[in-house]
Amino acid sequence: MSAAGNNKADRTLRVLGALAGAATLAGCVWLWYAVMERSPEAVPYISPLAIDNPMLAAGTLLHRHGYRVEVEPRLGGSDLSRLPAGMLIMADNGGQISPAQAAELLAWVRRGNTLLMQPKWGTMEIGSGGQAGDAQRKRLRPLLDPDPLGAHFGVALNYRHKLRANCVSEDVLPPDDDEDEEDEDGDEGGQDGQAPAQGARSAAAAKPAKEARQLTCVTLPGGAYPLALDTGTEVLASRRVAGTPAWSDIDGMSVRVYAEGRGHVVMLSDNYFNNQRLPRFDHAELLLGLAALNRQEQARHVTVVLHADAVPWYAKLWRAAWMPLTALALFLALLLWRATRRFGPLLPEPAAERRSLLEHVEASGNWLWRAKGGRETLLAAARQETQALLARRAPELQALGADEQTARLARLCGLPGIDMRDALHGPAAPSPAAFTRQIQILQQVRNQYDRQ
Repeated sequence: MSAAGNNKADRTLRVLGALAGAATLAGCVWLWYAVMERSPEAVPYISPLAIDNPMLAAGTLLHRHGYRVEVEPRLGGSDLSRLPAGMLIMADNGGQISPAQAAELLAWVRRGNTLLMQPKWGTMEIGSGGQAGDAQRKRLRPLLDPDPLGAHFGVALNYRHKLRANCVSEDVLPPDDDEDEEDEDGDEGGQDGQAPAQGARSAAAAKPAKEARQLTCVTLPGGAYPLALDTGTEVLASRRVAGTPAWSDIDGMSVRVYAEGRGHVVMLSDNYFNNQRLPRFDHAELLLGLAALNRQEQARHVTVVLHADAVPWYAKLWRAAWMPLTALALFLALLLWRATRRFGPLLPEPAAERRSLLEHVEASGNWLWRAKGGRETLLAAARQETQALLARRAPELQALGADEQTARLARLCGLPGIDMRDALHGPAAPSPAAFTRQIQILQQVRNQYDRQ
């Protein structure tokens, strides 16, 4: 009994050991494939060039097909009067262009060029009927309608929530606002109370040929087949006064091409040619077809404007009068240079001993000027110093008389004779200005002979 029990216990242990070994082996295999095996993982990457330029893919495509592509950051920074012949793509409709810019663009298009752009959202009509209402709308239109090109062709952006299954015009799913209506067969929906329109939408979406996308087709002039576009909820809508497009997509809600002179203006409901949307469906082929509208061989040039904005006032002023402004700037710089020449480095402070000596000399001079006979004393000291210098440097003057000596010194210093006579032999002048003049003349005579 004891031996049988031991054998049973041994078998149980062996079974448990085998199960534990199998579990360990399975865990190791799972851990190997889960941790040790190298598995690639896709990480989305957008290059810095594509971030800075949302039309980089379109520019690369056009360049490979022989077009010369130039990218302008802003419309206001480019000179519209010197646009090269070809095609202009306005990639963003968020800015605002002025009527003057619109007139220049239309004049450029009439010469046989192509403009691609998106209109802006339509504005509501302001004012009541009659002449008063028309006058009010005319005054408010520049403020409420920032899209002169859209107003010229009578087109604006609008919203439509309707799904198109494919490029066939009759394959259109019902819009969302019909969900509460019953269908013609009187179907009240399933057991869960689903609306008939929702059931029809689900049944249509379940068909292989119909997907929940917004599609449209456009056939280029002379094209052999239609091009499919992946549109959005933004569509082109006509204004009260609308122009007639030369050709468009099947319902005129995504692409409209207007003839303007010898050129074309292409109105798009969305930018189908940015980096994200260019690879979809036939967007790239449509871009090449629109670029080929201008068949002039010398017009294979494409200008891409990333942001549409009006020209600031300082840019207009510079373009209109850059030569006078440059001359004015040079003149102001010359005046500034002339004014700065009067200023130099700061002089060091005089020593304290020198300052006290100057103060002593100034005080002595002021006292002598006020004292009786002080002016004669000061003038006599200056004359004595001058005569001593003349005796050393010009001894020939000592042999001359007073008048001849005075005349000769006046000619040498370029001074009137009466002033020289008054400084050498006249009495001390009572006024400070005249007395200072006498001292200055004597100092000028000393300076003249000190340089010799």
